[in-house]
Amino acid sequence: MEQKQPRLQPPTPQEKQLMWENIIKEIEIRERRKRLVRVISIAATVIILSVGGMVGYSTISKPDIYFAQSGTENVLLRDGSRVTLSRGAKLTVEKSFPADTRDVFLEGDAVFNVAKSKDHPFIVHGKGYETKVLGTVFKISQYGNTFKVDLYEGKVLVYKPHHSKETIALKPKQTFTNFGIPEVTSVMETENINIVPPNEKLASLTFKACPIKDAFQIIEKTYGVSIHYPADLENTKITTSVSDTTADIAVHMLAFQLNLKFKHINDSLFELEK
Repeated sequence: MEQKQPRLQPPTPQEKQLMWENIIKEIEIRERRKRLVRVISIAATVIILSVGGMVGYSTISKPDIYFAQSGTENVLLRDGSRVTLSRGAKLTVEKSFPADTRDVFLEGDAVFNVAKSKDHPFIVHGKGYETKVLGTVFKISQYGNTFKVDLYEGKVLVYKPHHSKETIALKPKQTFTNFGIPEVTSVMETENINIVPPNEKLASLTFKACPIKDAFQIIEKTYGVSIHYPADLENTKITTSVSDTTADIAVHMLAFQLNLKFKHINDSLFELEK
């Protein structure tokens, strides 16, 4: 006689509810695992990109900085130019160097021997001034408010930032300086300037809204002379320019502008009177 199989009873509502809850829990566990794997992958990617970015910045974007800490420092730039930094000087060179313009940033003193390139001007950004060259040898000195350029070979243009059309061109063996006064520029012969008699020295001077006391001080330093003038005029401002001029002519011209009488006492002494 054939034995009957027991009939399967359908799950009760409670059993159905329990089965459904188990399925939901399993799905949630799997989804949480997927999200955790995704978060870990993203975090790892961020870390890799961050580290890579820092390495990339250091190797690609961060400028090269040269600092002469204990003595002179010789620097060879990628265009073949050579720079000798004086003690305490710092040179900053962007990674893009050399580009259309070869820009470097100088703090302190340095001698530059610039590789020639007619198409790529070399510009030294200094304290309050920029020096533009195509290929030459020159020295920049900076201390306090004083900015000075000694030109040994070739030609350079000196100007203030954002005033590149108001340039001062130097010839070999000429020195540019502002003597620490922003309203003044002086260009004079570099070689043996201290042994040339005052009446034979030639210099080019520019004064822009400059107090008379500063203008006469610059003339005295440039030519090695002394100037006596009425003290009540020392704060009077003048704007004028002279080129390749002796001390005699420079002082005479200022006396004329101030309506003063000019007396040439000797080669190194001038007196101005009302």
